[in-house]
Amino acid sequence: MPRNDRNEESYYPEIMRFIKTQIESNFRAAKNPLKVYCKTGELKRGLREIISENGITTKSIVDFAESTPPLSLDIFGLITDGIDYELLIVEVKLLRAVGLQQLSQLIGYCIVSNAQYGLLINVNGEESPRLLNLLSNEPDVTFIRRMLAYHDRLVEHNLGVMEWDSATQNVQYTGYGKIKTLSSLCEQLSEKFHVE
Repeated sequence: MPRNDRNEESYYPEIMRFIKTQIESNFRAAKNPLKVYCKTGELKRGLREIISENGITTKSIVDFAESTPPLSLDIFGLITDGIDYELLIVEVKLLRAVGLQQLSQLIGYCIVSNAQYGLLINVNGEESPRLLNLLSNEPDVTFIRRMLAYHDRLVEHNLGVMEWDSATQNVQYTGYGKIKTLSSLCEQLSEKFHVE
């Protein structure tokens, strides 16, 4: 395992670049390729910056940015085909082992923001035995469906648990969660956006 003399935040840029590149490369040849805009920090402000910096005028995205609550997030990505959008939240941890507390935090952020996709990524670490037991015996904990009463619409939250190897600067897949790999995330996005 690589020596860890860096703090958690120092890994955000490389993980953010990796995820953005992986998602966009999967859709590069599509008729309407998906774009991924990533930021760190406060969600509402970050979404406003993405809109301003990229000249986004899509009403649903602008409305979402204005209505979303202020949340401080490690990494978030706005994924769009120019018409529709989805939000990806990435919680990055620098722990020997991530556990139920870290997964609960990600679930909370996804519910509050209505993000459909969430990843828990531990840098140079693994998952606690209790978390692995939960994910093995209750896999639906990473696939949450809830009805928004005030909008009368169903929202799904798809979560994945992964590891970041700082030596190779690559994601290591644990095989746990609704999102098992970035390729499976791209498959879900392809269905969501009807990518051809």
